[in-house]
Amino acid sequence: MRAATALALCLLAGVAWAEVAAVTSQNAGALTLVDTGSLQVLATLPLPGKPAAVAVDGRRGRILAVAVETARLHVFDLAGAPLADWPLAGAPFGLAIRPQTGTALVTDQAGNLLREIDPVTGEELAQWQTGALPSGVAEAEGVILVANRDGDSVTLIRGEVQQDIAVGHHPFGVTLHDGRGFVTDVLSDQVSVIDLAGAAVIATIPTGERPYAVAFAAGRGFVTNQYAASLTVFDAQSLAVIAEIATDDYPEGLAATTDGQILVAN
Repeated sequence: MRAATALALCLLAGVAWAEVAAVTSQNAGALTLVDTGSLQVLATLPLPGKPAAVAVDGRRGRILAVAVETARLHVFDLAGAPLADWPLAGAPFGLAIRPQTGTALVTDQAGNLLREIDPVTGEELAQWQTGALPSGVAEAEGVILVANRDGDSVTLIRGEVQQDIAVGHHPFGVTLHDGRGFVTDVLSDQVSVIDLAGAAVIATIPTGERPYAVAFAAGRGFVTNQYAASLTVFDAQSLAVIAEIATDDYPEGLAATTDGQILVAN
């Protein structure tokens, strides 16, 4: 994971209400904030330790990022001011924010665990066992889905009930949308579509080479293809592939703005 994007609406000092993309850069050791309307860089902040996953909690005014090399959870406000910096157990990697609580879900690749962390205190609130090498994670409406890269599976967690579901080879990115889970199977060049209520794979969507992440806008799904330098576009309901759009080299993280644009970190 070299880059990731997340979006939130935030009020920056001296700037009108603007939607801002938060982008981590591993080799640069930085977090960059970009105005999505003008595409101007608002701030570039030092973030050492190979930062990977990033997530934005607009409701509570926080940006969270995981530094892989130093095993830390960094917390910023929406203008980029540091709020906290917490040590994490194991080998942290993937990150998601629980919408209802604002707590962080962090995958631990050393322990094959998912940990729930309070970003205000740094306290670990809960943990769940996952499959081998958990990577991406997402949560919506009380359902958590974790991609187990070396297990060729996902772990679905709903309350006290937990189960593993087989998917393609090397699942990585996870997105939840409209009662379904969308998981990029990196070495199978496909997206596995999981019915969350039935806990089963209901379809696969062919992609370009090495799919990485999925986002949705205007009734369509968009998949970054790392090695193909492109986006695969599919219909969000029928799941039929509509188009392929060229990007710059090595597209990875992507996110949708509120007005239906898709931003891609290359």
